[in-house]
Amino acid sequence: METALDWNFLVAMREDSQPAALDIDVKLMLGFQAGDLQAFEVLFSRHARSVVNFAYRFVRNREVAEELAQEIFLKVHDAAPAYRAEAKFTTWLFRIATNVCLNEIRRPYFRASHRSLDALLTDNCEERPVELEDTERPGPHAVMERRAIAAALKQALDRLPEKQRLAFILNKYQDFSYAEVAEIMKVSEKAVKSLIHRAKEALAERLKPLSAGLL
Repeated sequence: METALDWNFLVAMREDSQPAALDIDVKLMLGFQAGDLQAFEVLFSRHARSVVNFAYRFVRNREVAEELAQEIFLKVHDAAPAYRAEAKFTTWLFRIATNVCLNEIRRPYFRASHRSLDALLTDNCEERPVELEDTERPGPHAVMERRAIAAALKQALDRLPEKQRLAFILNKYQDFSYAEVAEIMKVSEKAVKSLIHRAKEALAERLKPLSAGLL
């Protein structure tokens, strides 16, 4: 009898730990799946900025990043009938975002245009993703130094192998854990740790002597 009670308790604990019980986004997606259109609008408002910034780190163009974000959310919309709450919504969302962004940068026309415009985008302040602003006003020298570091980091990131770049962006900029990155990329957690470690080594090497404190 005691064993049966313990088993029932474990089953209840497992059910309570399901993503739908913990993730408000999963509840919203399930609501949209059931016909609640406003739930999708809430999901969009919660994640649009993050998805745009994610796309920007691949295409380096704000307008294109916004277009990709629209495509990503259209795919989310269309995938609603088949959606299953088996993981965090953001993990599922960024798996879609990853596929869309990688497909974009693999296009021949993107590679050609990206190479020709790389120097221009480096100096274009309007093309940087939205980040939190500092509370203190830096001096002109500090501003120039930060821009130089940002430009060097951007170019170094762009030169990383595709999987290293993706794993690094998901972990460092999107704040996904190694386990979540592994789920998004459909690889092992060990592989993710290796990819991120190699990415950091490559970035540190390319950013010398500016790499101190960045990674």
